[in-house]
Amino acid sequence: MSLIKTSFYSFISTSVSLITKLITNKVTAIYLGTSGMFFLGQLKDFISLGKVASTIGTENGVIKYVADYNNTEKLNPFISSALKIHLIFSVIVCIITLIFNKTLAHYLFEDSKFSSALILLSFSFITSAVYSLILSTLNGLKKIKTYVIINIIATVLSSIIMIVLVIKFNLLGAIHAIALSQILVFFISIIFLKNIKKPSIRELKLRINSKYFKNLTKFSLMAVTAPIFMLGATFFVRTFINRNLGDQFAGSWEGMWRISAIYIMFLTTTFKFYLIPTFTNLNGEKLKNEVFKVWSLSLPIIVIITLAVYLIKDYLIVLLFTKEFLLINSIILFHLLGDAIKINSWVLGNLLISKANTKVFIGFQIGWAVVFCCLTIFFIEYYGFVGVSIAYFVTYVLHFIAMNIYFRKLLWI
Repeated sequence: MSLIKTSFYSFISTSVSLITKLITNKVTAIYLGTSGMFFLGQLKDFISLGKVASTIGTENGVIKYVADYNNTEKLNPFISSALKIHLIFSVIVCIITLIFNKTLAHYLFEDSKFSSALILLSFSFITSAVYSLILSTLNGLKKIKTYVIINIIATVLSSIIMIVLVIKFNLLGAIHAIALSQILVFFISIIFLKNIKKPSIRELKLRINSKYFKNLTKFSLMAVTAPIFMLGATFFVRTFINRNLGDQFAGSWEGMWRISAIYIMFLTTTFKFYLIPTFTNLNGEKLKNEVFKVWSLSLPIIVIITLAVYLIKDYLIVLLFTKEFLLINSIILFHLLGDAIKINSWVLGNLLISKANTKVFIGFQIGWAVVFCCLTIFFIEYYGFVGVSIAYFVTYVLHFIAMNIYFRKLLWI
């Protein structure tokens, strides 16, 4: 499937996601405020880590090998092995969350009354893991139309549930909404699989193929490392801001990340359908040309978007949140500049994933997290709240330079 056609389907999906996120962010901002947004950010990071552990980060590996094995006898045994991996690890995450639900509630929300909501959330990790496998398989098969339909329904349904429960039960409702959404979207995805050839019962009973497990874990090391260090860094920075500046600043920083996520979604959603399957099968001059082709599309788009966001920032913040979040104004400039660099770094990161350069990828992720945390402490001490966005920008500049140095023979020599 061409990049243009992929972009068309992605545009439809992303447009729906954008509208629902705008509405959901507004409602959560009104009913939860900056303090609630801070706790919701902590929950978001925990759920992201739980999802990574539930799948051991095999999504990109599934996409790659489903694309490789499509129309071969290896496809169904591979999907069967991947399914077992997802089920085993998601059950482990579920059990751990159940056992430590009170401790987690106190750590995340500073109140054990939220422990009952985490019980429901624990079971949703299982359905979320299988749902992730389904979407990755559809991506690898390049059934983007089906992928987009499922994604649109899931996005709208999740948004409705979040809005209703946040209005009725505030933060407690938000936790239940996330858990219920992850369970319901799984059943919705199952409905759309009726026209897709699935493994037989006999194939599903086969043990996990060691070869497939080894291949997937190459990708899982990369996929696990990235969110662990990314989320670990954001969790650290959010907590650091809360302790040194207060929850209003921490909640506002979370709001900035939500604004960022909305426009970055346009590019990452498009490219996640296209980059890994395409980069996997290219080398040399063809691969170089493909990287520059993607950059030629991504760079002007991200520049236009970030410039537009900056020009309408005062209206946008009030539109998405409330006047309580106007502190975002002090950090938005450097965060936008950081995002412009981030997108181009992300393209090179997908190149590392597609070629299974595990050690290098992990090294870059660890380096990014360590530099971001250290620079945040340094710049906040000297410049206050704006220091966190300066740290974000400088970190991505250094990250992008380092990646270009690594790929210098492919891209520049």
